Amino acid sequence: MRIKILLSGLVLATLASSALAANRPAGYVTICSENKTCSVANATTVAFGRADKFTYKLLSGSFVCSEAVFGARVAGGVNECSIARTTNSSSSVPAQSSSSKPVVSSAPSSAPSSKSSVSSVKSSVASSSSSSVTNPPVGSYYPGCEKPEPTETVQLPATRVVVAGEVFDGLNKRYNLSGGGQGEGQPPLFDVQEGGVVRNVIIGSAAADGIHCKGNCTIDHVWWEDIGEDAATAMGPAGTIMNVTCGAAFNGSDKTFQFNGRGELHISKFYVQSAGKLARTCGDCTNNGGPRKIVINDVITRDVSTIVGINTNFGDTATIRNLTLNNSGTSKTKICQVYKGVVKGSGSSSALGVEFDTPNCDVRQADVTLLGVSQMNTSACAGSCPIP
Repeated sequence: MRIKILLSGLVLATLASSALAANRPAGYVTICSENKTCSVANATTVAFGRADKFTYKLLSGSFVCSEAVFGARVAGGVNECSIARTTNSSSSVPAQSSSSKPVVSSAPSSAPSSKSSVSSVKSSVASSSSSSVTNPPVGSYYPGCEKPEPTETVQLPATRVVVAGEVFDGLNKRYNLSGGGQGEGQPPLFDVQEGGVVRNVIIGSAAADGIHCKGNCTIDHVWWEDIGEDAATAMGPAGTIMNVTCGAAFNGSDKTFQFNGRGELHISKFYVQSAGKLARTCGDCTNNGGPRKIVINDVITRDVSTIVGINTNFGDTATIRNLTLNNSGTSKTKICQVYKGVVKGSGSSSALGVEFDTPNCDVRQADVTLLGVSQMNTSACAGSCPIP
């Protein structure tokens, strides 16, 4: 009898636990179930999934709530399509109604605060571009990539070398080294060799020169409370990729990611606030050249003057998709700024203009979402900018 009672208790506990798993994100309302047809307003973020696991996509008009549309599904039950409660929609299955006000999260205590409120105004968005953006709150992070509270603070005595193939798990500790300003020539906190991985790291105010990537490397779940000289620098040779995913960076007056090597720099599911540029290929490096390739997808920026800067005379390219600007003012953000790069000692690099939909700048105005008062610079150059 005692065993039977215990087993019954386990079953009830299991059922209670499974009941806690939601088929829609917090603040969302289901508009239709799997394989039904839904209809949403222009540029609406839709979540698809179940049991607290979701894929997000930015959609317009009618669509089928299915794996074919979203590219993935959660096994074990019927998946649902849902949207934020304040978004208007219709479907073959009546949507639940709500008179709730928009939910706006406050900025995390460790992130810079802002007095501005969030606007749900969006413009110039592709009708079916894949994205996880859901009117992100001011001073927040990329959805699903929020910074955890540091488990402790570690003062590094010297640069930590991540040897070839090593996976360094920072266990969500905050790491400091030295400096924290924008001065050139600072040492890195982490020197990552070929195939190295840095994950679950919080970089504090003594950020020095962040992370140096010497070859193929992955920077995963890393948050910079202060950008320092640069958040990270791609230094690998041609054929290598520095992959940055799921993180955030704050408080930099110049570049966030510097690209000195060759190869590629990929940035996804990332949030940057208060910086001069998100990414820049080197303007005047020793033995400067190219080509270099930057790929940006699912990124939110706030008060970042330029998203990418590339050297067209070296053959650099940038591909940008699912970019969201959530600025506090009306200064126009340059999306893809092109330059003429130089070899160190041969003068200074020169800005040529802003490009859209060119061989060097693979980005269209429809790839950019504008929240609130945000604006982008669209008039600096029509078509390919000439190289002087």
